[in-house]
Amino acid sequence: MGYVIFVIIVGLVLAVGYLYYQLRLQRHYYEYKADKMDSLETSLKEEQEQHKITLNKLNKVAYINPISKIGNLDYFINEACNQFFDGENTPFTLLVFNISNMGTVNKLFGPTEGDKVIIYSATCLRRIGQNQRFLYAHLYSNLFGALLRTNDRDAIIALTQEITAALQGYNDSFALEPSFGICEITDIEVPVLDLINQAMLAQNLNKNKKECNYNFYTKELNKNFTENKGMSQEMEQAMEQHKFLMYLQPMVDLRTFKISSAEALVRWDHPEKGILSPYAFLPLFEGTSVIEKLDYYMWEECCKTIRRWIDNKIEPTPISMNISPIHFQSLKFITQLNTLTEHYLIDKNLLILELPERGIASGSAEVINIIKTLHENGYILSIDNFGSMYSPLNLMRDLPIASIKIDRSFLNKNTTSDEGLTILRYLIAMAKEVDLSVHVEGVETEEQANFLAEIGADVAQGYFFSKPIDLREFDALNKTMINSVYKSDEYYPTFEDLEKDLDLIDYLLKQA
Repeated sequence: MGYVIFVIIVGLVLAVGYLYYQLRLQRHYYEYKADKMDSLETSLKEEQEQHKITLNKLNKVAYINPISKIGNLDYFINEACNQFFDGENTPFTLLVFNISNMGTVNKLFGPTEGDKVIIYSATCLRRIGQNQRFLYAHLYSNLFGALLRTNDRDAIIALTQEITAALQGYNDSFALEPSFGICEITDIEVPVLDLINQAMLAQNLNKNKKECNYNFYTKELNKNFTENKGMSQEMEQAMEQHKFLMYLQPMVDLRTFKISSAEALVRWDHPEKGILSPYAFLPLFEGTSVIEKLDYYMWEECCKTIRRWIDNKIEPTPISMNISPIHFQSLKFITQLNTLTEHYLIDKNLLILELPERGIASGSAEVINIIKTLHENGYILSIDNFGSMYSPLNLMRDLPIASIKIDRSFLNKNTTSDEGLTILRYLIAMAKEVDLSVHVEGVETEEQANFLAEIGADVAQGYFFSKPIDLREFDALNKTMINSVYKSDEYYPTFEDLEKDLDLIDYLLKQA
């Protein structure tokens, strides 16, 4: 009996010991699990913090412009949508602006100065936006945007004036010239990007930026834009059908009063609108690949005309061809010119390339290289619209230019006062000093022609002599040699006159 009791007691002790052992194991297991959980929780918190930091960095990359350090286009679109549907029934107006003379800033002072202008503009917009509590952003490039909870035009115009005034504090070397486009939002369902495009359209079509630097978007404006866009789409088909016509405006030698050359000018024979002057369509194509194609088309028309003259035993008249500023981005247009002259077997001396002042005024290494390459390829070069913008007098000295063409606005501005006339005299004298020929456009009166001849100008063109005319009229006019239309108030003997005088002298000597 005692043995049995002993065995039972030992069994109970072992069972209790076993249970105690299991409890200790469970305790260690749960302690281990708890430690692991604490470690995992700590690690998870650290990962969450790291993800927050990464997300903030990604947000900065995705929604902050790296130069101006304010919100970008994506940020503006997201925040604008949030405001449109936040439940507050308020009117909205979208405003965009850029620095319209940024191109000039970059040309004269370099891209680093351009970045400083962007940063300063963003700083001004941030300060004003924070004070007035409106959404603002640097949309892209040189374009800023603001979303205003108002359609009060007086308040909006006051904001444009405040931004304009703030930008005037940039520096004393040059003034920043902002240009604003304003779109009053009548339907918040319209995509924000479309609203921005409407505001930009109003801004781009602001014709009097000096007098009024803002413009409101209207349906009429959009209608005109749509029509213009349609004209752009018609353009390539019009070239294929030869609806673009080459007109020639005579350029007259102010010594002999005969046609020395002619400028090629484009006209569009539009099926609905009739003959359109370049002012009706060229602004639509400026700065686009369309203007390149139109230039190539016109250059070929010039070469065809010279070839026709030669083939018909007509003394070819040199033709001045316009080179649009967009071509000064690469050398490829020179290859196109060479291809045309080789195909039509044209002497390059019969082509005068008119390089626009605004295209070459920067004097950058790329522009200088293009001009020198043109000269090396045998082309005669002229600076067109001289005096309309920067009047780069150093280009007259440093580049292989054969002539300058004084702009009509420069002529008109400087023939109404003694000071202006003096400027013209000295400009022509300086050109002569560096062996440049001086051409003048926009001559409309006999007084202007006589004065220009008197002070040494070489060639003139304008309505006084002839308007731009088609090839048939030009050929007929060229036969009359223009001097039947215009007589100078001074006599300039020609070689033909000299030959007649020599024949007369020879005859008299023989009679003696």
